[in-house]
Amino acid sequence: MRIAFVRRPAFPGELNHEFVWPAVFLGGALFAWVWFQTGWTLPPCLFHEYTGLPCLGCGGTRCARQLVHLNFFEALKFHPGFFCLVLTGALWTVYSAVFWLRRDTLRWRLSADERGEKVLRRCFIGVLVVHWAWQCYYLTR
Repeated sequence: MRIAFVRRPAFPGELNHEFVWPAVFLGGALFAWVWFQTGWTLPPCLFHEYTGLPCLGCGGTRCARQLVHLNFFEALKFHPGFFCLVLTGALWTVYSAVFWLRRDTLRWRLSADERGEKVLRRCFIGVLVVHWAWQCYYLTR
């Protein structure tokens, strides 16, 4: 099993992750800021209405509102998955800025063999289950 970060040149026709994902992250942050400034509300969660349990996205808006106010611990409690996603997006944006400023030609990529991919998939599913269990505990008490 092999899972590692490697530095390699871009393949021909490969998506430019160092440009696309920071643009998506910053665009999403701008959209969220405008949404919160206007005071718009979200439609109710149908999964929560019918089952009484939070869905995997429940708590995301509360997490984002706490992040805007720089209450990081509260944001983490409301939605650990979204908090980690925002943290990863911020770190990737910083990496991308350094990548472009240095005019680097080697890019960081996650590399895994077939067995490593299976392990990563199982870990991802396990993280989703633990995340949902946390939401069921924290958001329903």
